[in-house]
Amino acid sequence: MSVVPARPQDGTSLTDDEIGEEWRRRAGRDGLARVMRASQPGHLNAEVTAATRALVGALLDRAAAELGRPLRRGLEVGCGVGRLTPHIAARTEHLTAIDMTAEMLDAARRNCAGQDTVDFRRQRIEEFQARPGEFDAAVCVWVLMHVLDPARLAAACQALGTAARYVVLVEYEHARVPVSRWSRLRPMEEYVALIPGGRLRCREELDYGGDLSAAALIRTGAR
Repeated sequence: MSVVPARPQDGTSLTDDEIGEEWRRRAGRDGLARVMRASQPGHLNAEVTAATRALVGALLDRAAAELGRPLRRGLEVGCGVGRLTPHIAARTEHLTAIDMTAEMLDAARRNCAGQDTVDFRRQRIEEFQARPGEFDAAVCVWVLMHVLDPARLAAACQALGTAARYVVLVEYEHARVPVSRWSRLRPMEEYVALIPGGRLRCREELDYGGDLSAAALIRTGAR
């Protein structure tokens, strides 16, 4: 059993096995609670998911406008049960969707049945390998906050900045209640600084029941 030298909010360390088991446990929840706060009412999760889809779509449209052409290849990091996947796929010619949890991917494949332009893969972002600039855009929503180990976070951001020309990143910055030991709040600027060649193109806010997330379009150094 390997130990991740992570420093989550409560100061404890977590093993890879513990982290994997937690996400398998969450995959057994019902509906959107599998990938969102189970303590929040279902209608709020649905409303925030709709707002997130619209926001991510607008940021992808801006990336396409800056490129001067439609997005060809997209990457979704931490696709979970596929709540955003069809909406990202609608803006790309081909989408690669990755997640580290087999049970989440199984649900995503079921929820995205008929999406023949989507390729699902079981993989961690910090281990993802791609040609420089292989993807026009990567989408990463509430994923990096769960990468607790600083070295792994740096590797994840390195992978994003190498693989994609643009990154659509949504991450919590402020929470009404303390986050769990499975999460760590960081300012958006910390992520941007870790992405090679990262430049913030625009930034919005997303309110999730009083918890505030930053939603950003980031231009990377990839060409």
